[in-house]
Amino acid sequence: MRRPVIIASILLLALACDKPKEEEDATPAVPLTDMSQASAVLFQVYGARDEPKAAPIAVLIGGGLQPIALDQEGWRALDSTYFGAGGRLPMYRDGADVGAVEVVRGMWPKDEPALYTLPGCREVVPQAEVRLQATIPTEETVEFLASSTPLAQPKPGPALPPDASAVARTLANAVASSRGVGREETEKLDFISRWLRTGAGPNGRTLLASYIDPNAGDAGPGAGHTTMLLVLAEDSSGTQNTSYTHLSNGEARTVEFQRVANHVDLDGDGVDEIILEQWRYAAVPEIVILKYAGGKWEEAFRKSMEWCLSKNADGRR
Repeated sequence: MRRPVIIASILLLALACDKPKEEEDATPAVPLTDMSQASAVLFQVYGARDEPKAAPIAVLIGGGLQPIALDQEGWRALDSTYFGAGGRLPMYRDGADVGAVEVVRGMWPKDEPALYTLPGCREVVPQAEVRLQATIPTEETVEFLASSTPLAQPKPGPALPPDASAVARTLANAVASSRGVGREETEKLDFISRWLRTGAGPNGRTLLASYIDPNAGDAGPGAGHTTMLLVLAEDSSGTQNTSYTHLSNGEARTVEFQRVANHVDLDGDGVDEIILEQWRYAAVPEIVILKYAGGKWEEAFRKSMEWCLSKNADGRR
């Protein structure tokens, strides 16, 4: 199983932030986010079920997703506003309200050290220790989306078909063949399929079909040749209309892997946005959010999960 995106990125950054300063790329200045205009702040909830964390990933402004860019004062204001002990954030999974998280400890409690540090980093994105108040069963490792304000989710539609594997495999094989990827290649990969109740398409459901290397990214040595295929399609009278395809193949260390991590209606239009994790060997993962429009899933938001905001003057701790 893939580790949640934030866990993987923190482990990578523990090494990445140790490189000398002269190797750093120049970071262009960006306008600071006007948090007073945000209708909601979105948080990734991740980690061990008994010790989960919450980290800010985006804001909703004017119905659209925007990254969060703040100075040191702004990040501390975000921490004090949303990460006060006892605060609650509603959380969502697979298009449904599934309870909330309660903040146990923020990033910078008064007279206490910071919740976490990274080697070589002077400033990091604030996070919080939280306690799950979930209304659904949870696994040992959790992954949810939380929000500073409630997000109205569509009412559940008709029951999803009981099995997606046969129709999904047919779809994935057809797409792979059309892109020059033969059966001898896909037979070496894990196959994943399921229906998603997204609200998209005539029947409000999306078919997920994926071939992925079990040693994708840092799970393997980053050597040899591999392929990654993710296909999404909507059902219309038994016909699967392909609405999104991600295909990456070549040297294992260069292949961009994707998986569906969650889907939630973020803007209240009745159709969920799909949240992907994208990663490759020895690189910081990214969150990619897809929006459905005109019969296609298009990228609406992308964010690197690099938590180091600025490095020490010497590039070391």
